[in-house]
Amino acid sequence: MWAERAPTLTLTATLVISGLWWATGLPTGWVLFIPWALSVLLFGLPHGAADHVIWASLRREHDRFVPVIGRYLLVMAVYVAVWWVSPSIAVAIFLGITIWHWGSADATRSFERADGTVMNAPWIVASLSRGIVPMVAPLAFYADVVAGIIAGLSSDLAQADVMTWIPETNAILAFVLASQVIWLATMYRIGAPFRTEMLETLLNTLLLVAVHPLVSVGVYFTFWHAWHHDRRLSNWYANAQNGIQRRSKRRDQLGIMAVTLIGMVALVMAMPPVLTTLSIYLIAISILTMPHMIVVWLMDRRYASIVNQRAG
Repeated sequence: MWAERAPTLTLTATLVISGLWWATGLPTGWVLFIPWALSVLLFGLPHGAADHVIWASLRREHDRFVPVIGRYLLVMAVYVAVWWVSPSIAVAIFLGITIWHWGSADATRSFERADGTVMNAPWIVASLSRGIVPMVAPLAFYADVVAGIIAGLSSDLAQADVMTWIPETNAILAFVLASQVIWLATMYRIGAPFRTEMLETLLNTLLLVAVHPLVSVGVYFTFWHAWHHDRRLSNWYANAQNGIQRRSKRRDQLGIMAVTLIGMVALVMAMPPVLTTLSIYLIAISILTMPHMIVVWLMDRRYASIVNQRAG
């Protein structure tokens, strides 16, 4: 029960602490980067570190990881090439895949609670309406911060240019509200626990609108998205149908994490010195997210086939 409530409690605690911090006028500085620092070893990076096992189990190749890892690295290499040739296009792709990946993760979790079918029109609508919120909501009151972060990912982008693309605050708030209304309407339609959905939606909206983006998005990524996916991994490992219930999830994650951290150090050394540590970390996350999104899509497809078999 505690594990189920932990993300909601974490979001609530972040809102309370951030409000008190702002009210007392305490300096922020390095405090803003705490969620991102924690994400390196706590849920953030690790939540995709068992992808090779999941992908192999989906292909019924439970102990044949070399072909899976080869495909994984190939997808990453293609996206690295995009970053190298056109960073601005790579940034646009990063924003797009994040919207879809975060939104579809929340949608699948809620549809599972309602025992609903995924990968259909309502699921796609819910995925997009939910996923767009973490990308748009911080623009309402922290447009300059968000523009600076986006511009920091590419030498082709300037903060002033990014600012010209951002709508007025009222338009942003109206868009966020409309997106969450669409989400809640979809949840009501599929029979998801509505009070739970209302509470989670309210907390997520308040967090992403009111709290500094480095904190709010960092907390959302680490203690909402990644936390919930880690729970999904635990269920996947425990399911005898997947053929991996005798494996240790943590051991599988630790092996890939070691390689990932070495790769990140190499990436830091290879990147131009003008990029900040946060920018390099976000680029690394984008490169890892591309194949991870494919694995999660395959997991969603497996879940859809199971639900369809039950219905049949």
